[in-house]
Amino acid sequence: MDALTARTAHTPVEAHAEPYRLRRAPMDSLNWLAVAALALILVIFYFVRKIPAYLALSFVVAVGYAGATAAQVDWHLPSEWMVIVIGLLFWSFGLLIVRLMLVRSVSLRLLARMDGGEQENIVEDIAGRLHDMRSFRLTRVQGDGTSMLTGWGRFVGVVVAALYSVFRIEA
Repeated sequence: MDALTARTAHTPVEAHAEPYRLRRAPMDSLNWLAVAALALILVIFYFVRKIPAYLALSFVVAVGYAGATAAQVDWHLPSEWMVIVIGLLFWSFGLLIVRLMLVRSVSLRLLARMDGGEQENIVEDIAGRLHDMRSFRLTRVQGDGTSMLTGWGRFVGVVVAALYSVFRIEA
C-alpha cells in the first residue's frame, strides 16, 4: 500500500461529504512571482517608450523569472512553470502589439494633419517612421537615399498579410 492509499484508507467518509465542490488551490511563490513579473512588464511598457528597449527589458523580466524560479520547479511535471514563462512572453508580445498600434495611430494623425493642410514637422514625422522601420531592420537606405524593404521586411509583410487574411481584416 503506497502513502496516498494509506492516508485515504483511514479517512472518514464525512471528510468527502462534498465531492463536487471545487477547492481553490492557494497561490504559491511561483504564482506570486508571476504576478509581480506581469506587473513589472506593465510598468516597463508604461515608462519605456523605445520599442527595442521595451523588448529587451521585457525579455529580461521573463528570463529573470524563469531563472529565479527554476529551482522551485518539480521537473517531473514542469507544465505550470512553462505556461507561466510562455505567458509572460505572450504578455510582452501583446503589449508590443499595443505599442505598435499606438505608433501607427501617430501615423494616422500625421495623415490627418496633411489632409488639414498643416505642413510643419511632417518631414520629421515621416523620417521618424522610417527610422523606426530601419531600427527593426524592416527597411534599409539605398545609395540614392530612398528606403527599400529588406528580406526580413518582406517576410514580416507576408506574415502580416497572411494574418490579415486569416482574421479577415481589411486594410
